[in-house]
Amino acid sequence: MAELDYSEKSLPETLITILEPCGVPLTFEYHNRTHDVQPIATALLQWGYDRDSLARDLWKRATDSPQKIEILRKLLRPCDARMVLPSPESGFVPRRPRTWQDVRSKFLQSDGLKACVISWTRDFYLDLLLTIMDPSHTPTPSDRSTATRNQEIFRRKLFDRDGVVSIIGQVLDADSYPPPPGMTYFSEAPLQGAHIIPFSANSHSELRKALSIFAGESVEELLTGNQINDSSNGLLLDPTSHSLFGRFRFGIECRDKVYRLRKLYPDRRLTEGLARHNDGEVLLFGGKSDLVTRPSSLLCNVHLAIGLVVRESNAFPMISAILQDEEDFNSGNTGGDYWQVTGASYLERKLRGLAASNYSDTNGSEEEERLVKDNHVITAE
Repeated sequence: MAELDYSEKSLPETLITILEPCGVPLTFEYHNRTHDVQPIATALLQWGYDRDSLARDLWKRATDSPQKIEILRKLLRPCDARMVLPSPESGFVPRRPRTWQDVRSKFLQSDGLKACVISWTRDFYLDLLLTIMDPSHTPTPSDRSTATRNQEIFRRKLFDRDGVVSIIGQVLDADSYPPPPGMTYFSEAPLQGAHIIPFSANSHSELRKALSIFAGESVEELLTGNQINDSSNGLLLDPTSHSLFGRFRFGIECRDKVYRLRKLYPDRRLTEGLARHNDGEVLLFGGKSDLVTRPSSLLCNVHLAIGLVVRESNAFPMISAILQDEEDFNSGNTGGDYWQVTGASYLERKLRGLAASNYSDTNGSEEEERLVKDNHVITAE
């Protein structure tokens, strides 16, 4: 006979326990596909950078009506006697004679509580995971020469900080050949300025909001205006490593001002240059100049945590399929009902980010018109 579980659990542990598979389907439809909530929500609560912040955000949805609070009162006994807004330190136990298994079953039988978990997960899926992995979601700049110039300034800052050989992969910038005497490198390629958090966060308010909850502190000042192109948000990478970094195949952990490379996938799924590094190997940024800001520890760790969520939820194949569908859609390679479903989903996600961007109202309107025109968006009659 299984042992009855009446143990005390923290708020994140409580929510993770409730979300354990128990035969009750938790799904949402997006992009003509069914998405399972359980692995995504659990990965966010287990691997998110600030799991307490994420748990409190979900808890707010679970306590936003008297009806939901009453259901929770019947299921749980908060150890600090508060039900609506628990502190990160407060714990929960089942209200006797229930066990955690009873709590999970009863919670998921409530349509209101079930709906709040689904909507919370869907929002983070669309506004954080899908958006941050989309390589095409940066708004088209109205002045391409300005955008090119800003990108080159960003890149030059990173050269001034780290030199002409990338810290990750030891790749010499192809435009800097021949290298300075005595410099060690393993290959050559045109090095790129890679944003740790994508440039699109500057104009995507919902992404910044999701990142702030994920991080447990506001990232607004780090990711808006000129700060998005600050060296604290940058790495020098060869094009292939840049792509793999954007797909969260590897990340950087920074603890006590020490940077370490973290591989999120096996070496066979990385480049030869990345595979040459050991997991946990110390990375020495700022070797050329300590006057240029080194990578932000917060942004590095947040990027790494997102990669862990994507890996642990096994969301990457589904996200890749959606992004490929959108690329085909934008190229005119889809048709029929599938074309309409893809277009509607694509427009929804784009408009979420444009809802309150840093761009002027005029630029926002121009971008909205471009989305409708360029992507042949169909609206319901």
